[in-house]
Amino acid sequence: MEFMLLYIVANIAIGAAACFFGKRLFYIVLGILVFVGVFNIALSAGDGSPVALGIAAAVGIGAALLSRFAYKAGVFLIGAFAGAALGFLIAMLLPGEASSYLVIIMAVSAVLVGLAALRWCDLFIRLGTAYAGATLLATNGLALATKWVALADLAIPGNPTGTFEALSAYISGPFSEANAQTLLIATIVLTVAGVFVQKATAED
Repeated sequence: MEFMLLYIVANIAIGAAACFFGKRLFYIVLGILVFVGVFNIALSAGDGSPVALGIAAAVGIGAALLSRFAYKAGVFLIGAFAGAALGFLIAMLLPGEASSYLVIIMAVSAVLVGLAALRWCDLFIRLGTAYAGATLLATNGLALATKWVALADLAIPGNPTGTFEALSAYISGPFSEANAQTLLIATIVLTVAGVFVQKATAED
């Protein structure tokens, strides 16, 4: 149970930080978002063992550290992260057969939004971090608020890797599909709020 809470609360905290303080804490938020993205990809590619968890964490940390030294690449990655999240939501709203093209839709959306981020850098730092954070905040917050029992049932005592994988698969899969419209509205509202908060705090 404690691993389930750790996973959800960490994602909510990261999402809130990125959404409302992404511009001010750009390099920190960038590193965290890169770590979360790479960690989840590496974790899903592994076999669920503690060794796979350690490798996923090491790869995520390495990618996060490298992102600090490449500003333009960092801006692209923030845009790409937001683009992938947007592609995911779009795929969830399309007819069922479109879900088989989920990876392609997310990849194309990530590249397009990443390139746009390079063109309109400052705006996209705010918009990209706000959107990426809003996605984490909306999905994990709504899941925690409405599916507490279902989430608790996914917890595997003494197995953090298995718990993280089960939660990630459930939240990004069945839960997001069943609540696609609600999540889209919540994400848009949080993104707009995040952009305004970031702009207001930047002017302080």
